[in-house]
Amino acid sequence: MLFRSLLSLTLGAGLITHAVPAQGESEPLILAHFMPWYGSKDSGGRWGWHWTMGHFDPDRVRWDGRREIASHDYPLIGPYDSGDSDVLECQVLLMKIAGIDGVIIDWYGTADFNDYAVNHRNTERLLPWLKQAGLSFAVCYEDQSIAHQVAGGRLEEAGAAGEGGKTLQWAEAQWFRDDAYVKLDGRPVVLVFGPQYFEKSQWDGIRIGLKTRPLFFGLPHLARERGADGIFCWPPAEGGRDLSPDEWRNGLRRMSEQRWEGSRMIPVVFPGFRDIYREAGLHASYGSIADRNGATFSETLDLALAGGEALVQIATWNDYGEGTVIEPTRSHGYRFLEQLQQRRGKKAGFHAEDLRLPVQLFQLRKRCGGEPAVRGELDRVAGMVIAGNCQEAGALLDRISAQAGKLPAVFAGEPGDPDPDYRLQTDLLYRKGEDLTDEIKLHCRLDVYHPAGGTPYPTVVWFHGGGLTKGWRSIPLALRNQGVAVVSVNYRLSPEGGSPAQLEDAAAAIAWTVQHIAEYGGDPRAVFVSGHSAGGYLATMTGLDKQWLAPHQVDADRLAGLVPFSGQMITHFLIRGERGFGEQQPVVDEMAPLFHVRKDASPMLVITGDRQKEMSGRYEETAYFWRMMKVAGHPDISLHELQGYDHGSMPEPAFPLLLQFVRSHLPKSPLQTKGDR
Repeated sequence: MLFRSLLSLTLGAGLITHAVPAQGESEPLILAHFMPWYGSKDSGGRWGWHWTMGHFDPDRVRWDGRREIASHDYPLIGPYDSGDSDVLECQVLLMKIAGIDGVIIDWYGTADFNDYAVNHRNTERLLPWLKQAGLSFAVCYEDQSIAHQVAGGRLEEAGAAGEGGKTLQWAEAQWFRDDAYVKLDGRPVVLVFGPQYFEKSQWDGIRIGLKTRPLFFGLPHLARERGADGIFCWPPAEGGRDLSPDEWRNGLRRMSEQRWEGSRMIPVVFPGFRDIYREAGLHASYGSIADRNGATFSETLDLALAGGEALVQIATWNDYGEGTVIEPTRSHGYRFLEQLQQRRGKKAGFHAEDLRLPVQLFQLRKRCGGEPAVRGELDRVAGMVIAGNCQEAGALLDRISAQAGKLPAVFAGEPGDPDPDYRLQTDLLYRKGEDLTDEIKLHCRLDVYHPAGGTPYPTVVWFHGGGLTKGWRSIPLALRNQGVAVVSVNYRLSPEGGSPAQLEDAAAAIAWTVQHIAEYGGDPRAVFVSGHSAGGYLATMTGLDKQWLAPHQVDADRLAGLVPFSGQMITHFLIRGERGFGEQQPVVDEMAPLFHVRKDASPMLVITGDRQKEMSGRYEETAYFWRMMKVAGHPDISLHELQGYDHGSMPEPAFPLLLQFVRSHLPKSPLQTKGDR
């Protein structure tokens, strides 16, 4: 298996200015480096190595439904199989909508060795989807695959170059002449990750056997000595250190300086770099480059486009092991695709809100695509999106989603069988008005998980954490099948949606719940608001500062209870940062729950992790909030410190306390319906 990273660079000569090839005179092709190497238990009977790295176990599931995988991030559609047609459809449609022109596929050849044959099969399955969407493709050949076969006894070293030649001759016969294959000046483009195995003389021999005269691109420190035609850049993580923006910019500059006269360059765009190799026990980390909430991606994109090259490579679409992922994840959502779409001028008429359609399509295929009639309707959606008819596609998906909400609840990409006693409505827009922006239409969505019948039940509105800059909604496992409804909410994130957008969205979601939960069988008098970390902050602020719910004609004091999990009680650190305060500077102003302590607020249960393991000061500010609420005369507030649990793990033991609190604070009288009056 390959641990992908660019190591130490050999510094070269000064930068040489080149004329831009004809293909790049207007706007370059933007190509995403694509890994076809993921395997899932559902599709292949076992989890592939790139999800486990021999250390992680995806059959272990966290409280928020996330499986344990070899990554610091998590796919929005869950850990997938790269040969699954539903996955490939989703990925290609996302690329189309975002303005990506094609992919550079990481390719180990066709040999039946390690997982190479499976990865090749997955590549072959991807190509029809790309062509259907009008996208291009090229390959990045891993010549180290030959080294692995020699080391594994499949090949003799004397026949290694011949095997490499046969492999690329196969690619030439099957792919290089394809109209969808990326070409410069009529010549197919081939990247080689290195080259790491073949020397220049061997490459010269391999190239003689290729009639299409491919243009070969290698890594900056190896390309020239191995006889390549140009270089392609890669995220410059090195030294096992956290690189500052100045350091990684210098790394990119040093790469570009290794060009030589007459050579070409493919610049790189990346969202950040944070590998999992140390945690997996494989070897030391290569280092890290912070994502800076999208700033790194935006800046590298600007740098790459300013260079005037014909091709630009995004590293990567989906390398979870190295944390260079731009496809939608639970941390960043659609952030990077939104940035790319905006930079490309909403290419072909697509809008930010359209990015949700491929994921919604994927989830509906997994939830109810087995029904022939539904499958036929879903098949129509992809064609609508490719044709740019996204409004029509969205309306059709929403109709199918409403019907799926009447079926036993099942969560796409998560473990568990359909539950006949519960229902799941997904992707509901909770903001109202005629002037909603694309960003609001994309982000202001919620899911409703609720009992299928019975007496009116209580509801928990749940806000995810993530520092108001990251995160995604989920239905916590501990709240499923507990006789309560759960409304799980997404909200706009900073920096795209600066303060107070998050509070505005949180209030709108709470109001939507109060005003609509009866339609699903819930009791609007029994709406409890909770959330973890930043979500706990939102729950507390909207419940204490009545200005946020007032525009929706909802009285915050009518909420049945507030249960923040380790939420900030002083002004949130993101808001302090927006106002120029340092991270360690405590502030209590109108954006702090502490500022709004009062005796007539809803009942409260405030929970933190162990003060010795929590985020700095989190227990202490929560304890002070609890004390000041008591001083103000609040009659029903409790504080729990969960011994032995840190900030990230404390939700699991907190959920039983939340459920106990809900059951002890239900309305005393039954809900009256119109027929009772």
